[in-house]
Amino acid sequence: MEMQRRYPIFLSLDGCTCLVVGGGGVGERKVRSLLESGARVRIVSRELTPWLEEMKDRGAISHVGSTYSPEHLEGVMLAFAATNDPALNLRIAGDARQRAVPCNMATDPECGSFIVPSSFSRGPLTVAVSTSGVSPALARKVRRDLERQFGLEWEILLRFLGLVRQAVQSRSNDSAENQMIFRTLVDLPLLRWIRQNDIQTALEKTAEVCGPHLSRQEAAALWDEAWKASS
Repeated sequence: MEMQRRYPIFLSLDGCTCLVVGGGGVGERKVRSLLESGARVRIVSRELTPWLEEMKDRGAISHVGSTYSPEHLEGVMLAFAATNDPALNLRIAGDARQRAVPCNMATDPECGSFIVPSSFSRGPLTVAVSTSGVSPALARKVRRDLERQFGLEWEILLRFLGLVRQAVQSRSNDSAENQMIFRTLVDLPLLRWIRQNDIQTALEKTAEVCGPHLSRQEAAALWDEAWKASS
């Protein structure tokens, strides 16, 4: 049977309410990632891990009950069925489907409407790996392999490129010229210079590429800001 292909997407959850049913280790992992994304977390569980108890006491999450009810899905953007009871998880997923709420299932990922990829971040860079639920263990292995390839230098580079993009776009309305600048910057061996701590060369070359839109002094200030933000 052909496996269902999943549509990759990065959602903005800032200020959005998400429901997590299950307060064990799996539920805690879901809550941690949701809070990191700026979501408002609503949790249902009879018991909570010590960390979840702490978050509840701090007011970082809302513990809305010990027993799941379909009403808990009202006003929710995403739902996570994170209990160790497969039948309950299926019921949560069914209720969510009726309300057009995407639901992730801990016990039977293929029965949910979305899966959470294995991922890691380097500042603004997020790398996500998915096997469409076929083998989460392999997805984690691929993620670990990639983590070793993407070090701190990627975070520094991305922060710098983001700062340059803001500066150039604020001074030039020529979209074609701006895109040429950004593409040329990306083609420079900036990662190698960062790894070698050769900031002088990186500074000279980036100031040269950015031409009249960014002075050498301004480029130096952006490099300094990117480096400090990533340290």
